[in-house]
Amino acid sequence: MPEHSCAVNGNHLVVHGDFSTDADTGFDDACQKLLSVEGKDLVADLTGATYICSTYVGLLAELCLSARGRGKHLTIRSGTKINKVLKEAGLGSAAALEEIGGGP
Repeated sequence: MPEHSCAVNGNHLVVHGDFSTDADTGFDDACQKLLSVEGKDLVADLTGATYICSTYVGLLAELCLSARGRGKHLTIRSGTKINKVLKEAGLGSAAALEEIGGGP
């Protein structure tokens, strides 16, 4: 069983598990797929993630900037700990950050 997974469903990127290594290219591919969907409102749902390393924070930053550059609005949903990391990384200036419950 993989330690993490990500999938794009409509305008949502849904993430589950521990993203503690930078060996996976599936996350970047999913981000690119999300950018290509119709509509202006995109959601990256990280509420199922237990941890994300700096590589994934960087990929999320790229997603934020690319979405904004295409005239799209990105909302990133996450639990308390990941939301704090994303705020500290400055992603709130390029996307809406929503803290959902206590989360992992």
